[in-house]
Amino acid sequence: MIRNLRRKGKEASLLVLGLDNAGKTTILKALSGEEITKIEPTHGFNIKNLVHEEFKLTLWDVGGQ
Repeated sequence: MIRNLRRKGKEASLLVLGLDNAGKTTILKALSGEEITKIEPTHGFNIKNLVHEEFKLTLWDVGGQ
């Protein structure tokens, strides 16, 4: 599905859910090229927009229990 969207130059949104301390924020920061040595628990949510060629991916990282 994502490959088909990428070919058309579209965008997609992805909600990242999981248990606390599972690495959700670490993955998002690594994908966006941010430093991952100091990561604190997410309060609320983080939104990351990644653009590769003509494909835009919006990642939502939801924190809390």
